[in-house]
Amino acid sequence: MDANIPPSLPASRIVTGAGVSIPISVGRFDPRRGIEPVPVQCMDFEISPSDGARISQDGLSIEIGEDARPGSDIMLTGTLRGSRRGEGSETLRIVIIDDTARQLIATWSFDAVRGCDEAEIDPPLEIRFEVNNGLSVTWTPFGRYWDYWGRYEWSPETGAFSFEATGGNQIPSDISVNGEMALEGDRHLALSGVHFGTREQGAPPSSASSAEAGCTLVFRRQGAVPQ
Repeated sequence: MDANIPPSLPASRIVTGAGVSIPISVGRFDPRRGIEPVPVQCMDFEISPSDGARISQDGLSIEIGEDARPGSDIMLTGTLRGSRRGEGSETLRIVIIDDTARQLIATWSFDAVRGCDEAEIDPPLEIRFEVNNGLSVTWTPFGRYWDYWGRYEWSPETGAFSFEATGGNQIPSDISVNGEMALEGDRHLALSGVHFGTREQGAPPSSASSAEAGCTLVFRRQGAVPQ
């Protein structure tokens, strides 16, 4: 689930920061008509923990508390009035993250290389940062396909960045991901001293890894900038 998509029940999870108001939209699946909107006035909502958020007076949004702690979860359960017990209910998990994580969690497309004009390198075309320190990498963007994925560690204060591949469809043998990462404004992400590996198949000739050549890989955010 993208970090910037508002909740639409039934959905499983979104991520957001503290102190924000998120519009609620509800849909019900009809085999003949597909997803049909359900007026929120026909729903009963339950929030857990009860002090983590509240439904707005008009019932059209959920307001996350200012003191919601990054890393915590808020569960929003919506039940269609008049439905039989155990039916007509869906639960949305709302994961609270800090402002820095909100800026980082997204899909990023390769944009440019800095600092190594003479080197021939083959950077991945997309990387995706996910909640709970997940990172996916691909040279072949297509639907839900990723070459490999794993977990990252990043210190926004120092820029120190590291990554460990934990699985994938094609994991390069020469991954060397211990470098620095920095957000540049709302739209760009720069990684220095990082080599995501060389593709095992279909890779163009490469004179050096991006880390060996001293390259900075610049990626551009896909989609809307978090507000």
